[in-house]
Amino acid sequence: MRLLVAVALLGAIGTPGGAATVLEHVDVAASKPTAVHVRLSAPVHPVARVLPARDDAPPRIYVDFPGAALDGTPATVEGAGNLLRVRTGQFDRTTARVVLDLARLAPFSVREEGTTVTIELAAVPPPPPAAGASPAAEASPPPAAAPAPPPPAPLAQARPIIVVDAGHGGRDPGAAGVGGVVEKDVVLELARVLSARLSERLPVTVIMTRTDDSFVPIEERLAASAEGAALFLSLHANACQDPATGGLELFYGGGPLRPASTHATSRTAALLARCLDKALRGRVARVRGEPRPAGFGVLIRNPAPSALIEIGYLTHQRDAARAQDARYREALADALVDGVAAFLRASAPRL
Repeated sequence: MRLLVAVALLGAIGTPGGAATVLEHVDVAASKPTAVHVRLSAPVHPVARVLPARDDAPPRIYVDFPGAALDGTPATVEGAGNLLRVRTGQFDRTTARVVLDLARLAPFSVREEGTTVTIELAAVPPPPPAAGASPAAEASPPPAAAPAPPPPAPLAQARPIIVVDAGHGGRDPGAAGVGGVVEKDVVLELARVLSARLSERLPVTVIMTRTDDSFVPIEERLAASAEGAALFLSLHANACQDPATGGLELFYGGGPLRPASTHATSRTAALLARCLDKALRGRVARVRGEPRPAGFGVLIRNPAPSALIEIGYLTHQRDAARAQDARYREALADALVDGVAAFLRASAPRL
């Protein structure tokens, strides 16, 4: 029997900032897998982010709903199983946030069905017994065999997880260039466009490592990859003393079963780089050199196939202008989506 724990977010408080969409209701279904249903007044593309346990805070999944506001005050819903609780809040004037506090990090999927967004958590095995546990139980005769329970239900329509990492942020501005353009700003704008394009064009779950001008430690940037991400894209911009140096550059690394060397990355990471390189040359050209492995922390420490894209040199007049141009950002985002789509097709298991 399915247990349903629910809270209606009803109240007389108006939506902050006049947001057009209202987050109306959240409920937790204690089924297998555990599911959280978020009801909205209109369809919204959610953006998910994973944070590991830190200090006294448990591991958690953040799901942001851009252009939405709570229909009332923040609320907390009791969880079930590995899900400790669900909390709702208003992240900023135009973004409602739903936070899933977990006992242990678990793979998850995000599914959109009209005005309902469902977050499903995969089952996690129980922790091993404590060392030195009493062996008395081992001496007891085994209980009579019971019928085997049915296998746990798989994640419904589980989608590949794509991590979009906007480099730098907060106290770390990154490179600076012509006219005072700053790396952390232009890559965040691109990350937002890319995340939206991925959600619109592909059946994937997108996780952004940052959604605002905040500093995110590398451990938190890599946390989502550790939970089964299909790939990781890190967006950066370059700078050089020679103002004539320009062009986009592509580096790769990470992935499973690789030696601890910056020059011995996994085959899947190399495949990702080739797919992105082909798509970028076809749409935006001006790619500098060939994709190559590199020793950046978000690459060599990443369990997922990863690529770091330097979108141009901010010290180059044309590159700086393109980095701030909305139409160029859209073209670049579309090229990256094409590359991701090609990688997902090429890396899919053969039937």
